[in-house]
Amino acid sequence: MGVAMALIEMPRKPLVGTLLSTAIQLWLRSQVDKIDDLHFSIEGTNRSLLSGHIPQVSVSAENAIYQGLHLTQVQLQGSGIRFNLGQVLKGQPLHLLEPFWVTGDLNFNQSDLNMSLQAPILAQALNEFVLSLLRSMMENPLMSSSDLKPDQDQSWINSVQQVQDTQITLETDHLILTAKLLFSKGELLPFQLKTGLELASSHELMFVQPQVEIQTLNTEFQLSHYTIDLGSDLKIQDLILSAQLLQINATVKVNP
Repeated sequence: MGVAMALIEMPRKPLVGTLLSTAIQLWLRSQVDKIDDLHFSIEGTNRSLLSGHIPQVSVSAENAIYQGLHLTQVQLQGSGIRFNLGQVLKGQPLHLLEPFWVTGDLNFNQSDLNMSLQAPILAQALNEFVLSLLRSMMENPLMSSSDLKPDQDQSWINSVQQVQDTQITLETDHLILTAKLLFSKGELLPFQLKTGLELASSHELMFVQPQVEIQTLNTEFQLSHYTIDLGSDLKIQDLILSAQLLQINATVKVNP
């Protein structure tokens, strides 16, 4: 882990400031698997901090790994953080007492994003997304071509068990996902998804003109768009997709 830096506005309470800085560093270490060049600053009056309330904290880091997600660069600001000051003063670990919101920028380069696809949290979500997208394309395709009969198509979709060997290529305004579909009988078929990516709302991602191609089955589908809900704990303000880089500005709810 890189060197952590802390700025705490507590000139009259240097001991409390030192203990709080150490507690936050230890807490951050406990939340990530790896982090480089960590910097954080805490802003607050003596009164607020001594009541167990941090009005604002800023964090920046590079090459962080959080729950298997590889983050190229991170810049975050959190506010309204309440913690167990009494226990921290006794040398015990810092614990959050209630949820709070963090706003900031998350940058994924293409290499880090592909490594993140192996994380259980993303692998499961990606698997569910691809299967749901395939079913939606079968029901409402803009364009389709296949040697399979319609009554066979639904059976084909239902026999897909898992998405494997996923790789993403980031290009300006769109991405390409290549993978293999594992069928119930053990067969693996190559799969490709090409799609634009935009925000439908602060908590919804819209895949613009997603096009799926499965060459082995001579099958191709396309929709005008496909939207997924990311849930109420995430609010995305901006999303920029460029060559080999995905940039996200978002607000995330952090739960104790």
